[in-house]
Amino acid sequence: MNWRKHVLAAVLSLSGLAAAVGGAGLYTGWPEVFGLQFTAPAGWRMSVGMSPERGRPGYYSTALSLDFIFSSGLLYQSDDVPEVNYYAGAGVTGSLLQASPEINGHAMLGVETYIGDMNSTGFFAELQLGQSVWFAPVGTTLHLGARFGVALK
Repeated sequence: MNWRKHVLAAVLSLSGLAAAVGGAGLYTGWPEVFGLQFTAPAGWRMSVGMSPERGRPGYYSTALSLDFIFSSGLLYQSDDVPEVNYYAGAGVTGSLLQASPEINGHAMLGVETYIGDMNSTGFFAELQLGQSVWFAPVGTTLHLGARFGVALK
């Protein structure tokens, strides 16, 4: 079938892009319920996710996010458990394909841990706080977001 070739091409392209940019991940949370993220070694992170449309249950739009991680480091280390690291940054997310376009600016704080000897696979959790603005009709509100996921280096 022809769709198998497209799926294989997409998986190979995403794998190659992840290797080229330094890292990738899958996440869930709010407002994006599912997404992919790519991280550059310089601290930049780009994400593409599915966001539910405000006022239209069951409909989703594409959310694009660009974040910069400006601080990271070791939070906890022990011989018995994997090390836990923190990161902090800021970014902007736009859901521009929905009936009511929305943009939010946010600060973020997260923790991540990598599994034992497999330093290339880990888990992360992140909180976001900022301001959302939508344009049809124009309005604004506090933005609270969260992400949980798997990170690959």
